Amino acid sequence: MKIKKTNILVLGADGFIGSNLIKSLLRDNEYAIRAFDLFKDGQSRNLENIKEDVEIFPGNFLNKDDLRTALKGIDYVFHFISLTTPGSSMNDPLMDVDTNVRGTIFLLDACVDAKVKRVIFSSSGGAIYGNNGTGYFKEEDATNPISPYAISKLTIEKYLEYYRINSGLDYLILRYANPYGPGQNVVGSQGIISIFLNLIRQEKPITIFGDGENIRDYIYIDDLVSITKLLFAKKNKYRIYNVGSGEGKSINEVIEVIKEVVGNDNLKINNQPSRSVDVERIVLNVRRIMGEACNISRTNLKDGIIETWKMLKQK
Repeated sequence: MKIKKTNILVLGADGFIGSNLIKSLLRDNEYAIRAFDLFKDGQSRNLENIKEDVEIFPGNFLNKDDLRTALKGIDYVFHFISLTTPGSSMNDPLMDVDTNVRGTIFLLDACVDAKVKRVIFSSSGGAIYGNNGTGYFKEEDATNPISPYAISKLTIEKYLEYYRINSGLDYLILRYANPYGPGQNVVGSQGIISIFLNLIRQEKPITIFGDGENIRDYIYIDDLVSITKLLFAKKNKYRIYNVGSGEGKSINEVIEVIKEVVGNDNLKINNQPSRSVDVERIVLNVRRIMGEACNISRTNLKDGIIETWKMLKQK
């Protein structure tokens, strides 16, 4: 007897998180997946090896017709699209709102019409809390976003609650820490571990803004995907979860681990002034996910960097 599969739409499917989630979901053989992204010229950066196993849907996030068509027959939506970064959003706040917030409202309207059961939204645990208190944040702590990017993420969280109250659209917000791992984009402005490793591979200097003492919470991509899947698949006690390691590492500490992994104590470092967009310290309190995903093992920073370095060296 053929088992009916759950229909999932992944927005931002060709990105780092989206593509890794899709590959993991496919291994479960329980889901029919529609992969939504621009797919310029019909090309996929991260899904080429599995294109026959998913429905590729080239679409524009800001096109209402594309969204409505993509949502036909869909049960659950993973929203990983963000058209800006904390740095780029500072240059054009209006564009940040006009793309990320407006596009998400288009999406939520279409989800209501399509009778989607739930939207899973990728928020930013690394940005929305801002410079508050001790720098160790629980989900219920006050938010203080300091970039347009972070303001948009928080605004979308509020709209999700608005649509739940007024239209009955269920949601799950995952406030991700800083993900890293094999396959991450190495030429963008996010993902410093992968960016640093790629520059080291090319024997180029790495850039540090400020004194390198900014503290971040880093989570290996396999751990992030495992937690995401577990939270998605069950009835949750809460609607918002921090998803991170629960441990903070300064940029300088990360560089020391990288030196050990690559076997080079004399890295070329380009020191630059600190930026207003950079939060001083952000570590996520992960007690909520530990309560619901306690059986998921965690990858320590060194082991995660080793795997990322292995993949980069093969290029």
